[in-house]
Amino acid sequence: MELLVAQINLVFQILTLITLFASLLAKKMRKLFLHGTMMLIATILSVISLTVVMLPSLLNLRGFLVDYPFSRLSIVIFAHALLGALVEVFAFWMVITWRLRSKLQYCSRKKTMMRATFVLWLAALFFGVLTYLYLYGSSI
Repeated sequence: MELLVAQINLVFQILTLITLFASLLAKKMRKLFLHGTMMLIATILSVISLTVVMLPSLLNLRGFLVDYPFSRLSIVIFAHALLGALVEVFAFWMVITWRLRSKLQYCSRKKTMMRATFVLWLAALFFGVLTYLYLYGSSI
């Protein structure tokens, strides 16, 4: 059952990645409201994944993390959790402060933070895939 939940979450993360890239395409086409809406959707998907799958998984691994804090798996999990938490905070803050605006001037002030959040999200995704491979790689 745990493997099935992890596989579903991996698909969920891939769908979130597709949503993020579609959002970037909407931005390039100057469809800023669509871009913002898609970012809202990606943020909601991420929060759902975090609360339904990732936090319970992390809690299930806490014994291992405490007993082996410097193992490769623990370091990868800590990196994933730290980067993921930063991304959640940044994305949530940007979406909340955006409030469905469609004007470019508001977004351009947050451009650096948006790019940094996207890069951090990609790094968190990388460490999440590594975590998946460490935990379930032999089951693939």
